Amino acid sequence: MKLKRNDIFTIAKEPYDLGGDKSNSKIEYLKWVEFIDNHPEEFIWKENTKNGKELLANIDKVPDSFKERVLASLNKGACYREFDKKKGYYNINVGFNPVSRSVNIGFERVPKPEDLKNFLEMANYLDAMLLRNGTEIIDESYLESLS
Repeated sequence: MKLKRNDIFTIAKEPYDLGGDKSNSKIEYLKWVEFIDNHPEEFIWKENTKNGKELLANIDKVPDSFKERVLASLNKGACYREFDKKKGYYNINVGFNPVSRSVNIGFERVPKPEDLKNFLEMANYLDAMLLRNGTEIIDESYLESLS
């Protein structure tokens, strides 16, 4: 099984069809925040990044129709992992979706099995599943098949 950069990774309570309803997810936001806060060597909140600080400093320039969304992402709504100094951006972005109450994981490169192992740890902490493209459940045996 080959991982691709454009695979969609999500942490949710149960599998779902892409584009379908994830409203049964019900991941606890505060528990997700707790996980990120307990792993400061791995994750950085968006508001603590250079870009996040610049956004906050210039929030008055953001159109009113986008301001609420921008502020939500700067209040422990999104975080990053693995800064690529050469390219000037983070390779992994993670966000809590308050509507579906799921966690979305985006990669700027092909995910590595070690990445997925870390996100499986997060999913287990959240009493949820790590999913690939909504329906594939990633567990320990799935990770072993990648080796």
